[in-house]
Amino acid sequence: MGDAIREANFVLIGLAAFLLCGTLYLRALRWRVLFHPLRDISTWHLFGSLNVAYLINNVLPLQPGDLGRAYLLSELEGISATRSLSTVIVERILDVLTLLAILAFLVPFVDIPHRARIPAILLAVGVGTVALVLVLASHRRGFTMRQFNRLLRFAPKRTRGKLTEMMHSALDAFSVLSNPRVAIELAGWSALTWMAVGCVVFTGTEAFGLDIGFGGALFLLVATTFGFLVPSSPGAFGVYHAIVIKTLTDVFNIDNNLAVSYALVIHLVFYLPPMFIGATFLWIERQLWQRSSFLEKLRSFQGEQQATTPSAPGTAA
Repeated sequence: MGDAIREANFVLIGLAAFLLCGTLYLRALRWRVLFHPLRDISTWHLFGSLNVAYLINNVLPLQPGDLGRAYLLSELEGISATRSLSTVIVERILDVLTLLAILAFLVPFVDIPHRARIPAILLAVGVGTVALVLVLASHRRGFTMRQFNRLLRFAPKRTRGKLTEMMHSALDAFSVLSNPRVAIELAGWSALTWMAVGCVVFTGTEAFGLDIGFGGALFLLVATTFGFLVPSSPGAFGVYHAIVIKTLTDVFNIDNNLAVSYALVIHLVFYLPPMFIGATFLWIERQLWQRSSFLEKLRSFQGEQQATTPSAPGTAA
């Protein structure tokens, strides 16, 4: 394993880290579209909040970073925290659907294990159903609010106004899926973003001399990303490595030591840059989190979201 690491092309590994920063910027640009029709949201705030989410996920278990970035952006931009979090839910749905489309495209080119096909189909049906429900809910807003108001009868009176406001904000975010022009734009950004992440993985495989091609790199990307659907250890330590090693050895017949070496190094490529960018952003914007009320608001926001928001599909790369 040590020999494999010493023989790796670290110029290509550095290039992979540079490309990863570019993919994070692409994700920020796509996140901005999710706030349609709002167009004056700072790309810097989006980019920084996104990296703070990865920073949180890399140091805490169970991937709570999405809550952190939704609240952080709401504080920076003065928008509804529920609207911000709802865009994250839509983003996760887009990620899963895009990766499933990539997986379907790879079927003729990669010998996908049979045991992976049935879970992929079930996931596609489940996520597709959720997306359809959200589109219908935002399109038939009056009907949705009438059903929601019926449920509000069981909520304490003092919370009904806030819950109604939060539901309207959520429907505003979900409505982007029912706008054909915006939906096509989001599909384009999603495809571009994930193909760029595929380039990161492919560059890493080339650095270690893994002869799996770009299609194999995309399959590896899909396998590892779906592994994040179940919240686990901080930074997915162990989980990520196990998926990479098993995929490379079982699907592509890569030597185990070489697979372990690649998994260790490529994980650091995905792990370290967002940590640095997120920490830098928090330092630059330190006037926000140094306010005495910030942590109290964050705890209150977390309690509200846990009571009113469905769980979203897992985290990207």
